[in-house]
Amino acid sequence: MRRLLSVLLLVVAAAPAVAQTREVRIDIAGGGRRLQLYCEALAAGAARGGVPTSRQADEVLANDLEQSGVFLVARAWSGQTPFDVQAVTGGRWSVNGGQITLTGEVRDFPVRRLILTRDYRGPSAEWRSLVHQFADDIVLQFTGEPGVARTRIAFVVREGRNKELWVMDLDGANARALTSDRSIALSPSWSPEGSLLLFSTYRDGGPPHLYVVPAGGGKLYQVSARPGLNTSPSYSPDGREIACTLSKDGNPEIYVLDARGGSPRRLTDNRAIDTSPTWSPTGREIGFTSDRSGSPQVYVMDREGGNVRRLTYDVDYTDSPAWSPRGDLIAFVNRTGGGFDIYVCGADGRNARLVVSGASNENPRWSPDGRHLVFASNRDGAFALYVSDLDGRLPRKLDTGARVVLSPAWSPRPAGGAAAVRSGSPHSNPGGSP
Repeated sequence: MRRLLSVLLLVVAAAPAVAQTREVRIDIAGGGRRLQLYCEALAAGAARGGVPTSRQADEVLANDLEQSGVFLVARAWSGQTPFDVQAVTGGRWSVNGGQITLTGEVRDFPVRRLILTRDYRGPSAEWRSLVHQFADDIVLQFTGEPGVARTRIAFVVREGRNKELWVMDLDGANARALTSDRSIALSPSWSPEGSLLLFSTYRDGGPPHLYVVPAGGGKLYQVSARPGLNTSPSYSPDGREIACTLSKDGNPEIYVLDARGGSPRRLTDNRAIDTSPTWSPTGREIGFTSDRSGSPQVYVMDREGGNVRRLTYDVDYTDSPAWSPRGDLIAFVNRTGGGFDIYVCGADGRNARLVVSGASNENPRWSPDGRHLVFASNRDGAFALYVSDLDGRLPRKLDTGARVVLSPAWSPRPAGGAAAVRSGSPHSNPGGSP
């Protein structure tokens, strides 16, 4: 079945005093069809002294747009020619000392009427942030919601018997270790504003405890070291509470703590194992895994622990539920003969469908726009990170530098413009301290 999707675009004309606007309508035929986008090279002078070139920026921009799940991208500098194209990107890349200005432009095709133009300025060390911001603004222009090019992925790197917590940009740049404990780190969870990472670790030599670390690196702070297990932590949407699994009373149960680890409140009371809590985006409900029915299944309860209901029935062994940012879907894994497949179902448990199969696919986590799932998989040998766009295409592998990686977590979008400041936008730097 074909349908017509009309995208209304705001055109910003570059004028010295008053910005002129007009409406351009681009028709995209076919349900779920990606928009054809042609990336032309950014015009630039010669770059010196190690300053990134416009060609590097071209590639980063094209990759960002291609991985957004919104566009099919052709690259002019690769000899590809425009075919069935709806829009063209381009602009200018200028370097002045240690500062870079990216003037990004989007035009319709073939008329080439201006759809979007905006300046991005910042130090050359932050050039990727400038390009990522432009890519996110292009996605915003066509969908009404910003892209995710400026987000980051937290993950666990396995080196022998040790597992350390790492973080990187979505495109694999700026990868760095946040722990070096020669221990086992597990289950990272981002704070809502993206400044902190909560995780479980065996660094204290006994059972796992909960710690938090600044996402940019720094001192670790202990959150919970109660007797028994302290695992599977997850920040509430407002960042004021933490859902986790504690076994301080002899059995693994779901608890809620305040953000500093105090005031424990027990939500489940069952002889079964209850674990892997995930908050709904409203904070009013919590999904979790329990084997109270005989095998692990996904359940949902109110934030106070009442109104418990089972979601998964037609699958044998499920785990790792993850609630989508839009609140309409829950992802989870189902055990198969070779490992795990990834499913999604409605928040009421209906319409479960297989979205990723083949080898073992573990720990799915949503992108902040709800368009993608990141997960760990051994489909190509050692465990690596992959992203599914939930549209039937094969998952794409993320660049983690050939490391063996597990347990990904997708960051929220950064507030404001991060290190890259858009023309006319105030500087904003998200952050905080434990």
